[in-house]
Amino acid sequence: MSRSRVAAAELSSLRELNGLPAAVRDGLYARLIPAAAFERFGVDPATGRNRAGHQLLRVIAPPEQTWARVELRAARDDRDPVVLVDFEVGPFAVPELSFVQITDPAGARFGVDRDESGQDTLWGTLGRNLGEERRAMEAGLAPGQVRRGLRLLGEVLAAVEGFCRLLGKDVFLVEPLFYHSALLYERHGFGYLLGRELMDEIEREFRPGGRLHRMLDGSTPFRRPGLDCTIRGRSWAIHDGALSALERGAWGGVKMYRLAGRPAGISTFPAGPY
Repeated sequence: MSRSRVAAAELSSLRELNGLPAAVRDGLYARLIPAAAFERFGVDPATGRNRAGHQLLRVIAPPEQTWARVELRAARDDRDPVVLVDFEVGPFAVPELSFVQITDPAGARFGVDRDESGQDTLWGTLGRNLGEERRAMEAGLAPGQVRRGLRLLGEVLAAVEGFCRLLGKDVFLVEPLFYHSALLYERHGFGYLLGRELMDEIEREFRPGGRLHRMLDGSTPFRRPGLDCTIRGRSWAIHDGALSALERGAWGGVKMYRLAGRPAGISTFPAGPY
């Protein structure tokens, strides 16, 4: 049996995992990246290297901490990982996928992650670059996306679920950064710990005559009439502050869970194409 399998069999916490020898630790954390991503970009999951010997898998997992970041790049000098996973275990010992980003390195890049002065916007949640956001929206992207995706979210979530089993857990949490993220998680079997009422209210108020529907008045590019018809369109309007109509301010306060083998079967925007 390999060292990584022995370690997995004896693992009881993320702090223990982070304290393992780097080679063993990284081999376990590599499980958070789906096999399809390694195969697509020619990276050996056992070593994290491609055929040219370049190290394309990066694991940041400080000893004595209960969080880690795992990044896979398509090429050594790429600015953006093709898959980025932030994973942590909270104070109640429940695993959480705190952030996931999937990008196609062949796609055009949109600088929504930096404002016009070069400051980090935290993918548009802390600040905004309106020009780049408009370009991204017109290219068919959703808020927070710097490039188009790779259609690997389902595989990433399955990998996270498998990783949680190493910790003896059959449930994990996510806190969606955007409205469209919550709807995508719904489609992958997640339910709501917090925020279901908000999602139902958003659905009602985007219907004709609703308060959110009236916010689509063309006052900004992100509030054009008709954006209520798609998940992306609604998400851009919400990102642009449309929730002020509900006296809720910005998007937030939504927490979701996925229980292994038991999809929640929730759809708060059943008619909405992406």
